Amino acid sequence: MKNLYSIGEVSKIKKITVKSLRYYHKVGILIPKYIDDNTGYRYYSIDQFIYIDIIKGCRALGTSIAELQEIFKDCETEKLLKYLHVKRAQAEENIIKMKEIITNIDNLNSSVESSKELIKDGEIRIKHFNKRYIVVEPCKEVGSLKELIPYSELEKTIKNKNLNVSIERGIGYDFDSNGKVEPFYVFSEIINEENIKIDKHIDLLPEGDYLTLAYTKENEEDCINKIVKYIKENKLEVKKFIEIELFNDFFNTKTYSCQIQILI
Repeated sequence: MKNLYSIGEVSKIKKITVKSLRYYHKVGILIPKYIDDNTGYRYYSIDQFIYIDIIKGCRALGTSIAELQEIFKDCETEKLLKYLHVKRAQAEENIIKMKEIITNIDNLNSSVESSKELIKDGEIRIKHFNKRYIVVEPCKEVGSLKELIPYSELEKTIKNKNLNVSIERGIGYDFDSNGKVEPFYVFSEIINEENIKIDKHIDLLPEGDYLTLAYTKENEEDCINKIVKYIKENKLEVKKFIEIELFNDFFNTKTYSCQIQILI
């Protein structure tokens, strides 16, 4: 047929399955330009190719068959453009969400690898950190899973404040001159710091040099004594004492790993 393309040709040219073209015909979305009465073969004109592009684009954006039926029933360009504008905005939101998911996956992988290296090191190090804003929730007891309730409250605060936080979480401690430490709050680090203001749920870990030491459940007491001894021997002033949970084994609940960070 002159200036007409068979359903097979259209399938190859527009990269759409014959099955889909037949279905769109069946539901009244894309009616072939000509149907052979004898063979039942479907033929399409070149000006229908744009409709196929619209259909494919809309379907990629999550448009339902019912919505497509309405669009092609009305055949109003302005209505189509308004609809596509809404779908474009939704697509941009989805792109942002997918980028966040990819970033979280990368951060998780990086955190696990970093945790393994820190645990393997086992030495006191001095590391410089930039300022870090954290979201906090009071915590007076730790150990034997007593911190789970404060962590649960922390999750509520994060949700209520609509904060974007890292996967790392930890516990802040009060540290007295005798080397005694008492839990003060649980926290998570805030990733996006724009327009962040300090309040009862937002604190700041200042930029500066921090003593760091990683430990596991098996050597926890020895490592804490080691770093407290280091502080006393070097007559260091402890300005902040925090403990970061290390994620090196998600499936072994019988042990745990942490890194002590002390601002000096």
